[in-house]
Amino acid sequence: MTLFNEVECDEAYVVAGHKGQPEVVKIKGAKAVDAKANRVEAPWRKKKPPVFGMIQRGGLVVLHQLANVKQKTIEPLIKETIESGTLVYTDEYGIYARLER
Repeated sequence: MTLFNEVECDEAYVVAGHKGQPEVVKIKGAKAVDAKANRVEAPWRKKKPPVFGMIQRGGLVVLHQLANVKQKTIEPLIKETIESGTLVYTDEYGIYARLER
C-alpha cells in the first residue's frame, strides 16, 4: 500500500490490556483491578506500546505497533509506505526533523 499527495504522520501510546473483560484478564494470569478501591495494579496497565500512524488526507490509514519510537525505527516504514515527493505533515517531535526530504 502506498500513500501519496498529502500524508500526516504521528505516534501515540496506547494502553495495552483487556479493559472491561475480567474473564480474559483472569485467563491470561493477570490480577484484575478494582478501579474504585484502587487495589492491585494489573501488569498490562503499565505497558503502553507506541503505535505509529500514517494517514493520507481523504484516504487510507496505515498503522504499525512499534518496539520504540526512534528515527531509525520509523524511517524505513515511511520510505516503504509514502511515495517520494509527497507532502508530509508531522508534529515537532525530533525524530521527524532528521528524516530525508
